[in-house]
Amino acid sequence: MHLPVYFPYMGYPVYAGKTYRYDYEDGNVFIIHFFDPTHRHDQGIAGPHTGLNGYYTFNYVEIAPRVYFMYWLEEVYTVSQVADFNRMLIYTHYTYDVKGVRKSLFHSGTITELESFPS
Repeated sequence: MHLPVYFPYMGYPVYAGKTYRYDYEDGNVFIIHFFDPTHRHDQGIAGPHTGLNGYYTFNYVEIAPRVYFMYWLEEVYTVSQVADFNRMLIYTHYTYDVKGVRKSLFHSGTITELESFPS
């Protein structure tokens, strides 16, 4: 297990314990609930990932105040993500295999904080 890398300005992540909506430019929409600094639930509610329902353990580095580089492995995807909670922007890069050929996908969008975790 990798522990987060700490920089002098790092404190408890601003996202921990909160719920957000990620609206990507390609039409994907996710509800993301961060249970704590390294555990999250992703729910796809629109776009090609509608119906996705995943629980993930992830690693993170606070690369600037309130800006986090997060990364984790899913069953199909390797995910790298920068979440900027100053400008409320999200940048995500996925890699995956298609018939033995490595593919990648980049998409970006906006972050909106929600009042609570939808059931």
